[in-house]
Amino acid sequence: MTADEVREALGQKLKDRWSEYSAEMLRRPPAEIFERANEIAAARFCCDQLTESSISYPVEYLEYLLRFEDPLSVVRDQWASDQNVDCSDEFEHALWMIQNDSTAEQDYPLDPEWKPEQTGPSMC
Repeated sequence: MTADEVREALGQKLKDRWSEYSAEMLRRPPAEIFERANEIAAARFCCDQLTESSISYPVEYLEYLLRFEDPLSVVRDQWASDQNVDCSDEFEHALWMIQNDSTAEQDYPLDPEWKPEQTGPSMC
């Protein structure tokens, strides 16, 4: 197969699998869909990368994925596994930015019932 044929074949397979996957998700109860949000986001990201950006990936990788019945699940599961890292430092930085930047107070409504005396270590 030529590189273009590989990309086209994989793109079609991914489109078909995404249609099946999304239809399967939509048959689930709403609470379960919310619980699986990270999986869904990983699947969407992988599908987009392999269809919209496939030209930037080595054709050998794409051709290898064609051997699988469901290449979307293969890539999604690996991607999700690779994303399972401790982000507590980054999250703490985000909290620090919120407090020190103070733009949140202009961008989001404040709780009119909040009183400064409600804060402090004893509240946790």
